[in-house]
Amino acid sequence: MKAKFLEFFFASLVVAVLASGCTSPRYPANAKLKTGLGPLVQAHHGGNAEYDDNALGGFEMCLSRGIKGFELDVRYTKDCTLVVMHDDDVARTTNGKGAVEDMTFAEFSKLRLKKSSEQVPTLSEVLMAMRGREDIFMEIEMKAGPSDFYTPYVLEDYCRKLSAMTKVLMKPGTYAFTCFNAKTLATMRKVDPDAPLGLIVGKPLEDAHIAKAKELRCCSVASRVGTTKEMVEKAHKAGLTVCLWMCQEKVTWDECAAIGADRVTTDFPLKLSREVEVE
Repeated sequence: MKAKFLEFFFASLVVAVLASGCTSPRYPANAKLKTGLGPLVQAHHGGNAEYDDNALGGFEMCLSRGIKGFELDVRYTKDCTLVVMHDDDVARTTNGKGAVEDMTFAEFSKLRLKKSSEQVPTLSEVLMAMRGREDIFMEIEMKAGPSDFYTPYVLEDYCRKLSAMTKVLMKPGTYAFTCFNAKTLATMRKVDPDAPLGLIVGKPLEDAHIAKAKELRCCSVASRVGTTKEMVEKAHKAGLTVCLWMCQEKVTWDECAAIGADRVTTDFPLKLSREVEVE
């Protein structure tokens, strides 16, 4: 009942934001937050190794323990509700099976996460936990991409609702929309010219990635650990912040700090933050 009320409430707010033409900064200020003397530690899927995958309780736990960097994944249900889920099929992380986009929200809401037994959260529930915070940064990964389900119309609707809801609940400068798919990023840019965007790539950073990020008017790029200091410097010179993934240990964080990375993403945010702060 609470989730349904929230979705109705935020649907009304989304309409109001879209009508107002409100925009958010293209280059988010908090993209350069630091952890100690080096890159910000971001909780991958809300710290999935220390709690559960994209669970509301995981995000709340991290917030309560002083974590200020986050990463989450957003999909549409069949009836166009924004929910927090990484995989296209729910079998890995929940007690159910099947594609998220084939389920109505009523069907999706019956799922329970395997570790915590929590209900899979909606985007509005996670963002409500972050509401009003000015000292955090969140990478909101768009899992929507051109497909039989995500037609151009549906993809635009997804991007429009995602942007509007995030503006309602998150402070300006505290988030960016990220994606592997250039067409999804271009669609977000189309529906929200000032949206803060980040390109994700599945390998160490290369010149072509920087060029693509600039073409899409991104403010950041996320690449694999193994990226060189030279490439980080090139990205910075191009006006991009750099996030490196996955960073699971202190020694890797040290290496990322040495080459000038702005953020790192990890499955162990509490452990890594403790180790960084102790030093």
